[in-house]
Amino acid sequence: MEEKIVYDFDTPVSRAGTYAEKYEARQRFFGKADVEPFWVADMDLPTPEFLVRKMQERLSHPMFGYTEQYDAIYESIKWWMSHEHGADVESAWIALSPSVVTSISLAIQAFTEPGESVALLSPVYGPFFGCTKQNRRKVADCPLKVTDEKFEIDFLALEQQLARPEVKLMLMCNPQNPGGRAWSFQCLELVVKMCAEHGVILFSDEIHSDIVYAPNKHQSVLNIPEADGIALVAHSIGKTFNTSGLQASFAIIKNPRLRSQFTIAQEHVHAMDINLLGKVALTNALSPEGAEYKRQLVAYLHENTQLVCERLRQIDGLRVMQPEATFLVWSDFRVFGDWQTVFKKLIHDANVALSGGTFFGPAGEGWFRINCAHPRSLLLSAVDRIVAEFRVERGA
Repeated sequence: MEEKIVYDFDTPVSRAGTYAEKYEARQRFFGKADVEPFWVADMDLPTPEFLVRKMQERLSHPMFGYTEQYDAIYESIKWWMSHEHGADVESAWIALSPSVVTSISLAIQAFTEPGESVALLSPVYGPFFGCTKQNRRKVADCPLKVTDEKFEIDFLALEQQLARPEVKLMLMCNPQNPGGRAWSFQCLELVVKMCAEHGVILFSDEIHSDIVYAPNKHQSVLNIPEADGIALVAHSIGKTFNTSGLQASFAIIKNPRLRSQFTIAQEHVHAMDINLLGKVALTNALSPEGAEYKRQLVAYLHENTQLVCERLRQIDGLRVMQPEATFLVWSDFRVFGDWQTVFKKLIHDANVALSGGTFFGPAGEGWFRINCAHPRSLLLSAVDRIVAEFRVERGA
């Protein structure tokens, strides 16, 4: 019987010399090169050894020329989507893409015209705004409501936005980033119904869909029959396997007309493929070995996020969202003053760099996001410094 691998997420691994953005960009974004970084949403946890080994095996061959999109890539994606998400996918529906953000930009170009509008549920991952504006489209922002420390969709406001004739596309983060909400099947059904009724294409960014905590379960738009004619689903191995630098993602588009429009947009900018090592990583990550790694990773991240929330709640007046998904914790610091004041205190007093809420749109101002995908000892030490600084300020 083969011995089961137990992954070590507790031992810190230095990223020095790897040009990691979350470390190298500290001086530029925070004015302090030695602040501890818990901002960029990649993990400070190692990619599984089996995946590293497969890439090393490919690197042992001395040629790295053009490669085909071979069948094993599609078979791995199909297996993963079926085994992990209960979604039956055909190879013809899959379009490889360098990143989910690339796919977002391509969808905007494919399904809207300059001057038209794209609906968003904010606060949301910053490139949702950036890609829309950079492509000369307008943002139709529909801020989320906070109920019992969870995000909820304001369906009345969303209906009003989708009914506007200039709104042609909706971008949705599923699960939600930064709030960690695992949207329910019923919620997604209603979003799909509204989009279909108003002729709006739905782009579902499901990059965080592998990291969902029981009893919650990821609900893919792929499993909503009414979405077949209007939806695109994007996913990547970047978050789950800490491989964002390999730029290996894919979009799944059931409807042939939408798929054709998306493919034409890809061809216009020559973004129809992913790099050689990305193909190797994608093919081998989306596998039974990858599923076991994911299972252990999610258990570790769940405990991390729970402990972080418990400790942050020691700060009187701080609102904390317990994530149902993602390795991110979203917290409201507005009781401590304007966001610039909190930003400086986090950096200079607690020595912690977090993602500021303004990156996620106007509705995020005053909130901060902490990345919990770090070895627990380092993560909790940083959180304890935040608690110490802000409890003192509130007179605890």
